[in-house]
Amino acid sequence: MAGVFTNTQLESSQPDLAEFYARVSVTEGTVTSMVNGVQIEFDAQTLGDILGVPVVGFDLYVREDKSLLGKAKLLDLA
Repeated sequence: MAGVFTNTQLESSQPDLAEFYARVSVTEGTVTSMVNGVQIEFDAQTLGDILGVPVVGFDLYVREDKSLLGKAKLLDLA
């Protein structure tokens, strides 16, 4: 998987990923960052659409207080 981040033909690289994480912030479910001067902003639904994956329950998975879910449900989600 590390090769994905260094393969420039896929238009992603380790330095870009490092820059993304160095500048990332999450506010009210929206992720923002800046890479190479380009502002990036997305929420769970947008990211799910881009990746083609369902996002049902994602808001419960990433919430700070996970006690509501219980240990069994957390294992299911993971």
